[in-house]
Amino acid sequence: MIAVTIAFAILTVWGLIAPRGQWRVLAGWSRRDAVGGEPGPVSVAIHRGVSGVALAVVVFGSISLSNPAPEELPRAVDTPARISTVQRLWGTPAPVVVNRVFAALGAPPAGLVAQPVSRYQAIDGAQRTPSYLFSLANFRPRESKTGDGYIGTPPAVGLTALDTADLVVQVRVDRRCIPYQVAVVETDSSVTVGVYVGQPNPPGSGNAANTAQCETDLAGAKSVSILIPIDLSSSVLKRTVLNFDGSPIPAAGVPPK
Repeated sequence: MIAVTIAFAILTVWGLIAPRGQWRVLAGWSRRDAVGGEPGPVSVAIHRGVSGVALAVVVFGSISLSNPAPEELPRAVDTPARISTVQRLWGTPAPVVVNRVFAALGAPPAGLVAQPVSRYQAIDGAQRTPSYLFSLANFRPRESKTGDGYIGTPPAVGLTALDTADLVVQVRVDRRCIPYQVAVVETDSSVTVGVYVGQPNPPGSGNAANTAQCETDLAGAKSVSILIPIDLSSSVLKRTVLNFDGSPIPAAGVPPK
């Protein structure tokens, strides 16, 4: 291709500069009188013009070949292309983490509202994987005070609740309420989890949980998506994660049924 382009360029330059000489070499041999049969001034002018146009085409084509247009990348499907990995795994809006350390109960407690668990994610707190969880914001209950019933206690200085967890579960909680307790039952084949919420206890109310007006099916601005880190006796591995009613809890990234 390069050789053909160079040869064509030479012919066009030759025809532009010396059209009569080019005619003698390329066509004069076919005439009985090579000199007397030369083209006239008008024919020479036309020949020179055609050569000039051809030269321009060669130059432009060479530049285009040496600088090809960038290949257009396939357009991403116009879905949540801008939605973060966290939102793709856990839904919108992105969840926040309950940064509290607690001992799980061995059975569902009485007097609290059972909150449906949406999804779960097995984690390795010691290795801090998956790492994106450790960059999420912490859940900050409204007007949280000591003794209001908020689950567990703050982790040791320099640590987070995720650092000692083997599992996180997601729930959507009524913004008026806070998680009080988590129940966990482990077997070789399954991990059964329940999350229980109530409204923060008003000062001086003692330990009685205030469960009034804790709705379990709220969405949008009336609820908040939270992740609760849970410390198990061993890693989840291939065990099934269940609700206490026996229904399976989907892994992060799988829409709840």
